[in-house]
Amino acid sequence: MKIAIIHEPIIEGRPDSEDLLEEVAVVTGALQALGYEHGTFAIEGALSGLNKLITRLAEFSPDVVFNLVESHDRGQRLFPAVCGLIELAGFSFTGCPYDALLTTTNKITAKSVMVAAGIPTPRWHVYDGVTPTLRVGRTYIVKPACEDASVGIDDSSVFTDNTKLIESLPETIAIHKQPLLIEEYIKGRELNVSIIERSGGELEVFPIAEILFEDWPADKPAIVGYNAKWLPESFEYNRTPRQFNPEGLNIAQLRQMALRCWRAFGLRGYARADMRVDDSGQVYVIEVNANPCIAHESGYMSAAAQTGLSETDVVRMIIEAARNK
Repeated sequence: MKIAIIHEPIIEGRPDSEDLLEEVAVVTGALQALGYEHGTFAIEGALSGLNKLITRLAEFSPDVVFNLVESHDRGQRLFPAVCGLIELAGFSFTGCPYDALLTTTNKITAKSVMVAAGIPTPRWHVYDGVTPTLRVGRTYIVKPACEDASVGIDDSSVFTDNTKLIESLPETIAIHKQPLLIEEYIKGRELNVSIIERSGGELEVFPIAEILFEDWPADKPAIVGYNAKWLPESFEYNRTPRQFNPEGLNIAQLRQMALRCWRAFGLRGYARADMRVDDSGQVYVIEVNANPCIAHESGYMSAAAQTGLSETDVVRMIIEAARNK
């Protein structure tokens, strides 16, 4: 079998971008173990780069394109277009299709899909230049609508004072150059629920992971922001370990919620749903991640390992799911 790995250029000095090198290494190592012929193709430039990519793929003639594209130099919200182009060109490809990537990439659109499907998610407002009317007495978290990997999210994103939140919006939208999601902050437990598609379309939900906030100051927002994900020297990174099979939760409910997300967004191959459970036991879906990170120490690969799957197993299953479509 011949596999083409595609990804965007790496941005040096950006750990959320440099992490892609590890994902490529994971896939390459698995393909070598499987004995599959493979080549790696980076997108160079915007439209001309995409045209060149299709030409290079046609020359390589892969059985499957392993899609590791997570961003685009013309803006984060445009990266699903790469997947759409691959599909239009007639290549089989791994992971979620264009429409699933499009709806999950835009947090505002994702919220609308969840509400339409009856999936519980925190209440929200949108800021695109028009000041919203916020609920009194609520804590809010402000997020760029189309960023991934917790880009733009830190302690300063959480507000208990509506006046200060409103005053911050013009500067925040100027920085990120995209609409902002203003979401009611759910105080509670943070959970990741990962899913893989087996051959024949059967879905497997991996053991649920809880993100712990160890020795966390009482006045510090319990969030998995940019530091917690990407900066090993930070307090947040070193105080947010994950534990599997957490106690005191309705595991069956969480698994079913993840499967509802899979169906509502038309996911494929592999995905992860991020949830919060408040003190009353109410489950809220915070975000749905199509094609989540599969680097060595990623949450997804760690969850897969809990079931006895190796990285090679995961890559093989992702490719098999693509071939079956």
